Amino acid sequence: MYGRILFLALAILSVVLIAGAGLDVMGVDAAQYAGMARDMLSTEHRPPDASWLKLYYRGDDYLDKPPLLFWLSALSFKVFGVHNWSYKLPSILFALLGMYSTYRFAKLYHPEVLARTASLMFGSSVAFVLMTNDVRTDTILTASVITAIWLGAAWLEHRRWWQLLGCALAVAGGMLAKGPIGLVAPAMALGAHVVLARRWDVLRDTRWMLLFPIVALLLIPMCIGLYEQHGMHGLRFYFWEQSFGRITGENRWKDDSTFLFFSHEVPWLMLPWTIFLLVGVVGALKNLGSRERSPEFASIGGVLLVFVALSLSRFKLPHYLYVIVPLMAVLAARGWYTAVAPWVLRAHAGVLVILWCIALLIVGWSFPEGAWPYVLLLLVAGVLAALHLRRRPGRDTAFQSSFLLFMAIAFVLNGHFYPDLLRYQGNAQAGKWAAAHGLGIDAFYGMQLSGSALDLYAGYPVRWLSDPEEAFQVIAPGVVVYTDEFHAEELVAAGLVPKEKLLVLDYDVQLLGLDMLIPEKRNKVLRRHYLLRY
Repeated sequence: MYGRILFLALAILSVVLIAGAGLDVMGVDAAQYAGMARDMLSTEHRPPDASWLKLYYRGDDYLDKPPLLFWLSALSFKVFGVHNWSYKLPSILFALLGMYSTYRFAKLYHPEVLARTASLMFGSSVAFVLMTNDVRTDTILTASVITAIWLGAAWLEHRRWWQLLGCALAVAGGMLAKGPIGLVAPAMALGAHVVLARRWDVLRDTRWMLLFPIVALLLIPMCIGLYEQHGMHGLRFYFWEQSFGRITGENRWKDDSTFLFFSHEVPWLMLPWTIFLLVGVVGALKNLGSRERSPEFASIGGVLLVFVALSLSRFKLPHYLYVIVPLMAVLAARGWYTAVAPWVLRAHAGVLVILWCIALLIVGWSFPEGAWPYVLLLLVAGVLAALHLRRRPGRDTAFQSSFLLFMAIAFVLNGHFYPDLLRYQGNAQAGKWAAAHGLGIDAFYGMQLSGSALDLYAGYPVRWLSDPEEAFQVIAPGVVVYTDEFHAEELVAAGLVPKEKLLVLDYDVQLLGLDMLIPEKRNKVLRRHYLLRY
């Protein structure tokens, strides 16, 4: 029975992932990374001595993120061609690995049913939907970290060589995806377990020290590229400045976020399981002082220590929390099976109903064109979830109904909402238009407008024009200039009158606000860009 239900749940999740895989790559970061991966396959937009060990953006040296995402996406492009889904494929596979590792880690210390619940909670969270749509380095990092925690914990319990080697490989994967956090996060989680569970015996088994030379060996190709391209500064940037420098202030990225920034990000990233995460956290904290010791402390220790470390950073973004979402899912699963107060399940049901109503409102009112199949799907899913729970009341049935309803919401987001919203990603639409009309690098320019999505979909780094004087030097019959309303008028005033003027509506889809969802207010937040055809 459990096997059939699990297979059905994974099949539903696969449909949701497939629906999201073909969506346009979002700017700014994901489109930049996809463009860099595409350029790795060609020397046309890179220096003559370029290699896969060196990273370039728009032909210039790049020093920010490590290379694993670029390597894997470039390999995927080489095998399958350059598509939205082929860029996302490696990260989606890593996300699925993260689900499996969450299951295996939880199963080490908890009942089978709790382990399955934790894995499915991770796969049916808002964070999981976002990290498999807007693919950045964090998806690979998240999967690598939970895999390292699983295999590290397995080695603590069973001491098998393959577990230690696998842990080292996962740590290296995390470090190659986003830097030292790939080592620090698993170390915090496993270290907390060793200390709180009093597993001092592991320190007497010196084999664990082999993890460091193995990881170092796996990092050698990246380090060679960093040194050849940037010298010692590249190595220092990677091992210190990019991560720890955000705490010390050495990193150039800074914002005005407070220490409490992530406290209001966790609730929506863990939807629809937020209430049970809170129950699980409270229960785990109470257990620290209880005589009945918890079977594991890696989940609560990893969540709290990494959360505090990230909160100390002077530059924060919501997706930084993805790295601990699998551990939060384990805590949420523990909360699911320990919550006994009736109000907890009722509150969870209320959260789901609110999410379901919001989804209906978005597809039926905000973006109503072609929405009726998705409205019908939501209604059917709501009825089926309610009937299933009514016919077989119980905690397992409640979880199945919750999973079904949220997966229906996620499918509607990937199948209807995001496709409609991404129509307003103006840079991507302009780049697609240039590619569809066969415009090469000498026939398509951006005037005071540029962007990673523009480059990605045009197929090359789009050249920049600063003013009409520069435009006079390149404009000829067949040339197209992509610009905003002010600079379009400036070109016309200078005597550069286009034969055709095409409107492109633009919006920062990653910064979605309420005004964009209200049809009557949408025009006020849309920017008017133009394709000027000469």
